[in-house]
Parts: sequence; C-alpha cells; structure tokens
Amino acid sequence: MPSASKIVRNKMIKQQNDNVKEMQAQVGDNDESDSTNRKIAYAYAFVQLTWRRLKVLLLNKTTFEIEAYKMIDKEIKSNAVFIIPSVSVGFASQQAVDLLICTLDIPFLCHVNASDCFIPMLTTDPYHKDSTKMVTACSAYYSETRNLLIFQFRSDILAHKRVEFVERLQEWIIGMKFQEVILLSTAWAPFRPDPETYINVDVYYMLSKEASKTDDDMKTLRLKKFDTKMLPKEEQKLTGSGFTMELFKKLDDANVPLIVLIRYCDESMDNRSDAIAQFEALVAMQFERSEIPELRLPYTWER
Repeated sequence: MPSASKIVRNKMIKQQNDNVKEMQAQVGDNDESDSTNRKIAYAYAFVQLTWRRLKVLLLNKTTFEIEAYKMIDKEIKSNAVFIIPSVSVGFASQQAVDLLICTLDIPFLCHVNASDCFIPMLTTDPYHKDSTKMVTACSAYYSETRNLLIFQFRSDILAHKRVEFVERLQEWIIGMKFQEVILLSTAWAPFRPDPETYINVDVYYMLSKEASKTDDDMKTLRLKKFDTKMLPKEEQKLTGSGFTMELFKKLDDANVPLIVLIRYCDESMDNRSDAIAQFEALVAMQFERSEIPELRLPYTWER
C-alpha cells in the first residue's frame, strides 16, 4: 500500500496537471486589438515543460530561490539600451528575447513589479537547467558590460489591466531616459501589407522621431519600413501586435528614441523560425556580429 506522503504527492501532481489543462481550455485572447482566439501556446508549452521539472525537483525536496524586487534605476548604468517584447501573436517576440538572453548569457536582475497585470506564473529558470532559481511572469535581465537591459514577459496581459499596464510602462520608460528603446513585436500574417513580397522580407521596422537609426540604415540591413499608409484604415492598428501601436505613439510623442522590429507570423504551436528571424535582424542592427557567439537555444525549446 502506498505511503501517506506518496499519496499526497500524487494528489498534488494530479491537481497541478488538471490546473494546466484548465488554463489551456479557458485562457483566450487578451489583446483587444486582435480578433484571433489565441490560446497562448508559448506560455502553455512553457508551463507544461516547467511542471515536469518541478515534479522532479519537488520529489527531491529541492529548495528554490526567489529573488526580491529591486529598484532597477539604482541597479543599472545611465544611458542603457532597453529591449522589450510586445505580448503579441505567436509569442515569437518573447522567443526572440529568449534567444538573446540565452545566446549572450545575460544575467538575471530581478522580477518586474508588473505581475498584477499578467496571468500569474511562477516557473523555474528557463535558461539554466540545473538552477533552483524561480522566475515570475515579468523578469528583468541586465548586462553591465553591454549596458543592456531586457524585460521578458512569459504570460499574457490580463484584458482589464491592459490600459493600466501600457500607461505604467510608458511613464517608467520616459523617466528612465534610455539611450534607445527597442520593441520586438509580431503581427498576424494574413494582414501583412505586401503579401506578394512577404517571402523575401523577413522583418519590418518603425522608427520614432528620435530613433538613432535612419531609413537608410535600416535599408542597408534589408529591413522594410512599415507604413500604416500601406494598409486599409481598418487594418492600420497592426492586428495581433498587442500594445505595439499604443506604446509607439506614446513614446514617439514623448520624444523617446524607439525602434520597433515587426515580424509577420501565424498563430501556431511552433514559431521558432520567426523568433530566429527577428533575433537575427536585431543582432544585425544593434551588435557587432563578430562579437556575438554562436546561436544558443534555451533548453526549454527541447521537444
């Protein structure tokens, strides 16, 4: 007959699996600008893989570490570059950020005080398989040598918190006075402006008035300018891009140097190729290629 402790563990595991299945069934689209019924495939797959690890660690009575919140402006140098993904279709932008953090081995800095705006999430370190560190839905990573700050979002924004989150984010960005803000975003492929050339154009871009790059710079990188004039009026909101257009307008009006990289993609369980394309565009634009190590995939991408 199984021991009492084993029965309790099995009940915990069954309950957690049931909770994950319920999340998959109930969570829909929180993007008010997107009519697609998204199932947050990236977050769900991440939860599944993480829970398998958690079960092993819990059974081994592993002690987990949860970092405290920090005042980010006190932890980083002035004039930093800030990279952030939009919570958008396919979650390819978050995956591109995963690639950046993993390939450059950007150290974890702290949790971001915005978890109240996201679907709650607690998971093990997604970049170091043997780590006992826990991370939440919103995390910050910082490289002191590159003076590079990165935010990563691992779940979807709660619909009723969307406006509040964008306002808080733009106010914080304005106050930080970054050297440059780079926003990675995706949009729904059926609404791309020039479908006949889509195969040859991987990533589009938008520049704020104060952006450090010019159209000529971006043309040299073989990126194509996104212009809302190319689209019918009803499609100018960049369907599926989450808070991209709202944040762009607010930061552009506030004279913040901002570059947006946009990848058109479909909603599917595997958008890794889109993430890699966006990552490569970011590297070509922002870094010396010779200084970037070989592409390193997060272990959480394992199938």
